[in-house]
Amino acid sequence: MFFKLKKKIISKSIEKRIKQHPFDFQYAENFTLKDEADSLMNNSYYFSAHDEKMSVFARLGKRTDMDETWFTVYFDGKIHTLREEFFESGESPLHVEKNGDDWDLSFQGIVNEKDKLLFQAKFRPQRSPIDFTTDMPAERMAVGIANERWNRTFFENLKNISGQCHYEQEGVLEGRMTLNEESLSFSLPCVRDHSFGKRDWNDMNNHLWLMAVSLSCQINYSLVSYPALSVLEVGHCRNGNDMHYMSRADLNLETVNQGTVPSGLKFKMILDDGRVIDVDAKVLTGVTYHFQDGSYILHENVAEFCIDGNVCRGILEIGFNKDHSRYFNQRDLKSIKR
Repeated sequence: MFFKLKKKIISKSIEKRIKQHPFDFQYAENFTLKDEADSLMNNSYYFSAHDEKMSVFARLGKRTDMDETWFTVYFDGKIHTLREEFFESGESPLHVEKNGDDWDLSFQGIVNEKDKLLFQAKFRPQRSPIDFTTDMPAERMAVGIANERWNRTFFENLKNISGQCHYEQEGVLEGRMTLNEESLSFSLPCVRDHSFGKRDWNDMNNHLWLMAVSLSCQINYSLVSYPALSVLEVGHCRNGNDMHYMSRADLNLETVNQGTVPSGLKFKMILDDGRVIDVDAKVLTGVTYHFQDGSYILHENVAEFCIDGNVCRGILEIGFNKDHSRYFNQRDLKSIKR
């Protein structure tokens, strides 16, 4: 009974705040880091594009002192990936630039050990952006908060989570790449993800992100654990032009509690219209990334999905703090209400 009351109080508070502070898409699109910004401030651009033959993911995480950089192409069963993870600010071989409503993405450098890769592409948006604060049902955050013990320290720590702006947008990534002497043109369904604000990787306990995209459907399921918030889950699903948000999911949390990459995951996602979506993901290949001197390890995996019978590709991303005792704050997972 107390949980329901807490959830109701927080839901109303979140809904009020959203009305007072709606998502400002134009501000977010043009955000840049100030030279004097703290090193924990982050401005991250991520692209994930897939069809049945090819997958591309790229991330440029701008900070005042470095560029966190990912670039990977998976094609014909072989992965081609940039081995270096960090570059001095402005020195990354990956470039992301806004061009009107589009985004230009380019890479020139060495992948694997000695393969030369030239990549030039343009992201063209095709759907409205989805903001993870203002578009998600308020109940999702409220459930996470209601699961915690309330006191002054808790609400102070909660501020570390609320400082990020995070949104995504579907579109098409079109371009051409040349690997050594072989060239290939491509046009791939793509999700562009942009986040900015304070990001301290060591403030995360563990997380899971599933995202699949195709012309006919797209799905997103995000789960994260912080010291202040043991479990936070959000998600959405597009079927054709029909977009709905997740009410809850029945993923077995133990699968994200082992410190290892699962070979696959199966669960059901219940949407806000009452529909139940079957989600089945199988890992194909992946790359491991290391943040803040190994404080947080992130595994970015290309995966094959079956979404209610629709087969497509996407990402199974999973990450863990180096301190294994922090996963889900050592909570009894069966006691967490979802």
